[in-house]
Amino acid sequence: MGTAIRAILASFLMLCMAQAAPIAGGDTVIGAEGFQLLEAGDFSEPELWEISSTSGFTQDSAEHSVGMVADDELSFTHDRPDNFAQTTSWATLSPTGSNSTLGESDTFYTWSKGPNITMGGYDFSGLHGMIVANVSMVLHFSIPDVLNQDSVRVILQNHGTDQLVTTYARTLGPIHRISNPVALPLDGLVSPDWNDLEDTQFTIDYVSDNSGSDDSEVRVDAVGLRVKYHQPWYSFETVKAVTSVLEANSPVLDFGPYDGEIAGLSTESCGLIPTSPASGFWSFFVDNPPLQGLGRIHVYGTGNHTIWVHSGLEGDFVEKQPGELVQDMGFGQSIRIEIHDGCVSGARVDVNDPRLIVRGSVSGDISGLAETSYIRFAIGNELVTSIPVDKGEFQVDVPVGYALPEAGDELQVGVASRFQWSSNGTAETTVVHIEEMSISGAFEVYWDYDPECFDLDDMSFNEDEPGVHLPMDARCQDDNTSPGDLLISASSSDSGVIEASIVEQYVRIQPVKDASGSSIITVEVMDFMGNKWSDSFTVDVNSVNDAPILEGLPVTVYIELGETMVVDLEVSDVDSDTLDLQASRSWATFDSVNDLVMTPVSKGNHMVEVTVSDGEQSVTQAIEVIVSAKPDLAIEMVEVWKDGTRVSQVERGDVVEVHSHVRNLGPETADAVDVKCRVEGVLIGTVMIDSIAPGELGIAVCDAQVPNSGSQVSFEVFADATGSIDESSEDNNEGSVSVPISNTDEDEGIIDSIERGPAILFLAVGLVLISLTALYFGPGRVSKPFEHRK
Repeated sequence: MGTAIRAILASFLMLCMAQAAPIAGGDTVIGAEGFQLLEAGDFSEPELWEISSTSGFTQDSAEHSVGMVADDELSFTHDRPDNFAQTTSWATLSPTGSNSTLGESDTFYTWSKGPNITMGGYDFSGLHGMIVANVSMVLHFSIPDVLNQDSVRVILQNHGTDQLVTTYARTLGPIHRISNPVALPLDGLVSPDWNDLEDTQFTIDYVSDNSGSDDSEVRVDAVGLRVKYHQPWYSFETVKAVTSVLEANSPVLDFGPYDGEIAGLSTESCGLIPTSPASGFWSFFVDNPPLQGLGRIHVYGTGNHTIWVHSGLEGDFVEKQPGELVQDMGFGQSIRIEIHDGCVSGARVDVNDPRLIVRGSVSGDISGLAETSYIRFAIGNELVTSIPVDKGEFQVDVPVGYALPEAGDELQVGVASRFQWSSNGTAETTVVHIEEMSISGAFEVYWDYDPECFDLDDMSFNEDEPGVHLPMDARCQDDNTSPGDLLISASSSDSGVIEASIVEQYVRIQPVKDASGSSIITVEVMDFMGNKWSDSFTVDVNSVNDAPILEGLPVTVYIELGETMVVDLEVSDVDSDTLDLQASRSWATFDSVNDLVMTPVSKGNHMVEVTVSDGEQSVTQAIEVIVSAKPDLAIEMVEVWKDGTRVSQVERGDVVEVHSHVRNLGPETADAVDVKCRVEGVLIGTVMIDSIAPGELGIAVCDAQVPNSGSQVSFEVFADATGSIDESSEDNNEGSVSVPISNTDEDEGIIDSIERGPAILFLAVGLVLISLTALYFGPGRVSKPFEHRK
């Protein structure tokens, strides 16, 4: 798994280096490579490691375990010796009745000058599972006199045929071993089986030469069987090796409670806690370092929380477990931590998935080691992994990003081996070899640095003075780009005052004609990698007063009397923000944006002079204003008259007069005003009014007959029905009145109807003929003059 992850990271880094791009606003990455964070892991310098050991639960140094760095490896050697114990069993029975020899030594003895003294009955209860190392005979006896001819034999029985253990003869003096017994080894003579040992029997035989008196006698106080065996034992020892790296460049990105944004959380001494029973959110963005990939995310604190990650590509936030790899490692990550309860003190995203990689082996004998024996690896206070002590080669490859210190802090790496034995007491040697130990993921980025140039000083010009050229190739240098190849750009904060441009390797500073003021010039120098140097300086241009500028005033305009015209003016003064505008006519004024507003009060041709002044100098221009006037005809009233009196109702067949009042609302006289009258939409007559002065009223009278059917009749009047008069408004030339028709006596009979019908017909035909004659001989259509409006 670790090998696959490292392969993915390697491929990603190669792709990033192939697509390296400048970073705006700073030095530029030109490459990156990994380096070994744990240099002491090759074990070439023993002095970089501090080795210690402890015994059991004490702080005492271990007795049987030692660590060392030699031959380019770290080794922990556990050399446990044999653990022996011994016991002595005393004879409990005597076939020869030599009871004084039974039990431990008590100074009471059995003596003999010939008869055998035999004893046995040894007991080793509870020891049958132990491994016998060696057996010896413990003999409390004495021979009070010198043996010249006689001898004393010690015989072992019940282990096959009788075997001679030892013989005492021709002694140089008495033998007194009652209080100081002799121990006679039985190696090779007895079986190591505990049951056989319990059946062991000894015979002490005094052998006389049968000539003359005996030389002495043998006195036996006690005979014991001493067994030395391997005693099982239990304990443990620990050996530890630690190395430190000062100011370690750990490949981690750490975030604290004051980074990013929080919602529903408050900052306390322990970190971030929810402000209510509901969950709160802590959000921040992680940008991957140049040419590197993000690794795993870790959250520190207590309580319950959920980690959500979004790579900025397509898709939504994805839940991640602590220590899990982020998605799309080559892209920045949006992190959102949902805190349910407890307190979160910080978060970390490691870079390149740093891993502890160890290669080693275990040799020797491990049969006496308990399963709780282990090899452990730690970074700081964090135990990163633990493996059992198993014979053979081993490899460790585990992520350790969560355990690394913050970048720039001290890194401590430790490895320890615990040898816990549950042994049968036999000797055993075990060696743990650490051949190589490293931490992956560390990186170093190579930069191309910004160019360096001399600072630029402020400048001052008078208005319209010539500018200067600044040679930048003589003022700048770069670590990788020659001065002549540097890219130069310049900008002016106010190009209306100062123009800044580049001519070859020169910065051209040129004051703008007729402009004064101050401008900040920014000069940037960029190398071939996109790294920039920039500086700004101020250029002041002293003012020389110029006359104001007035533009946009036409020579002639046409205005209808009573209307208002606005002329857009362009008024400026390069030297003044406050200008005074004046016009020669009272009806000509200026609005808030200095446009000319004209509302003439009389028709005719008028000359208007417009003057702009800055207090010292002024400009005057004239405009001809041609004011025209038009009549405006309106039907003010329509009435129905009968027999010289205005009526409000009529009867069927009545002949009535339709009186219309036409008023001229305009400022101009209306001539030849034709007025047409209609009854229920049928033209019944036309009346011509010679003229109507401004504000005056003209009256037109048309004769009409009321229809013989219906309950109401409508009379319509149209002024200037032919449209021959140019008016300011054509919408008010129509008027009408509706009059109810009262009921008449129906007993007039059919005769009245017959007589009245032809009369009405003849009257209508006559009116039509009169109207046609008037139109034919009347004045022609008045032509409207050309109206020029802006």
